[in-house]
Amino acid sequence: MPLLDRALAAGHAPTIASLIERGARHNDCVSSFPSLTPVCLSAIATGRHPDGSFIPGLTWYRRGERRFVEYGSSFQATLVEGAHIAINDAILNLNHLHLSQSERTLFEVVEDAGLIAASINYFVFRGRVRHSLKHRPVGALARRIGVFDAAYGPSRFFFGELFASDRTGGPPNLGVHAANDDQAAAIGRWLVARDGFDFLLYYLPDVDAAQHRVGPDGALAAVTVADRAIAQLIEAGGGIDPFLERHAVVLVADHGQTAAVEACDVRPALDDLRLFAGSLRSDPATSQVAVATSNRFGMLYRLSGAPTARDLAGRLGVIDGVDLAAYIDDDDIVVECGGGEVRVCPGGALRDRRGNRWTVTGDLEALELERDGDVLRSGRYPNALERIACLLACVNAGEVVFSAAPGVEFVDGGGSHHVGGGSHGSLAADDSLVPLITVGLDPRLPDEPSITDVYGLVRHHFGL
Repeated sequence: MPLLDRALAAGHAPTIASLIERGARHNDCVSSFPSLTPVCLSAIATGRHPDGSFIPGLTWYRRGERRFVEYGSSFQATLVEGAHIAINDAILNLNHLHLSQSERTLFEVVEDAGLIAASINYFVFRGRVRHSLKHRPVGALARRIGVFDAAYGPSRFFFGELFASDRTGGPPNLGVHAANDDQAAAIGRWLVARDGFDFLLYYLPDVDAAQHRVGPDGALAAVTVADRAIAQLIEAGGGIDPFLERHAVVLVADHGQTAAVEACDVRPALDDLRLFAGSLRSDPATSQVAVATSNRFGMLYRLSGAPTARDLAGRLGVIDGVDLAAYIDDDDIVVECGGGEVRVCPGGALRDRRGNRWTVTGDLEALELERDGDVLRSGRYPNALERIACLLACVNAGEVVFSAAPGVEFVDGGGSHHVGGGSHGSLAADDSLVPLITVGLDPRLPDEPSITDVYGLVRHHFGL
């Protein structure tokens, strides 16, 4: 969010500034936890945190298959289980196997009502229409080597160089520099000019990519590109006022990002245990703990003969790079941070800013929780109780989840990190607070909005 504020102040985002003038900017909107792309995009698409979406991280241990799932932490991390399975995981399995079948995506909800949905480069795209790979030779190769050659998405479905439901004349997208946003802009312009959708989810990832490379302070130019990509849709609609007469707008980021100045590997603190290092390197039957770390977040999975969750969290607590750890103990959520411990249970006399009720005992300072009457809030860890509870309730989450200290990034399964650039994933505010701008919508939002609220805004707008 500070990056957008700097861009607005410097005049780098005139289109976004015009949308704010004609609509509303909702402060304190909070991402999911972990504040990582697959989790947050799933939260927007389904309206659910990991307890409902079933997506707990960028990398996680799939208990039924006794292997790591890797959605793209780094090239080196994809090699832990093999590039073949990683390709299937990141595109096909994320949408059609891992994402909960009990929740309908926005694309499914909209098209089940007889409307036309469109998606441009959005990773969580599950819909009702089968789409083959865009290039026939690529599809033939995919079938020969055993990776996906089709996926189900909305009627109007565009995803890089893999899928395109229509010939739009958009430039190729090989994922370098501003290719993602430039391609999205061309496709979006084509769709708007033809009034080709009722609902469009338009994803511009290059600001995030730029921050990973150069850090949040160096990514203003990427915001300019994203603003220009939004402007191209508006121009295709005849200018901002005619465009807004036809379309309502929700503009939201999925997470924040902070500078990564130090790498941290938590595995040495567990080196007396038998650690699962991937199904190609370890036997899960004889491993005690699986460590899934990526960016500024991690999980520990208890396997055969593992210590208790409390013991594992205690081991993490002595690592300088770990800010907090959380786990379930006797049905209570326990959060350990800075030497303090707070226990949380859903239901009770206290409530958070979103109206959830809680019973909270122990050291409230562990999460910097402040009481205002019966209302709990934390400036350092926004919407902390809901986000932690929904992650630990996820069927695919580890028994212990942990968040990085300021400036720290955890080394991923392939030994990679973004030190010198930017990172995200933690529970902390800088990773978690995002801009939310609405125009032409009835923004029925809690006092502390969440990216999960976008789902309800869209449904309400269409009367679904």
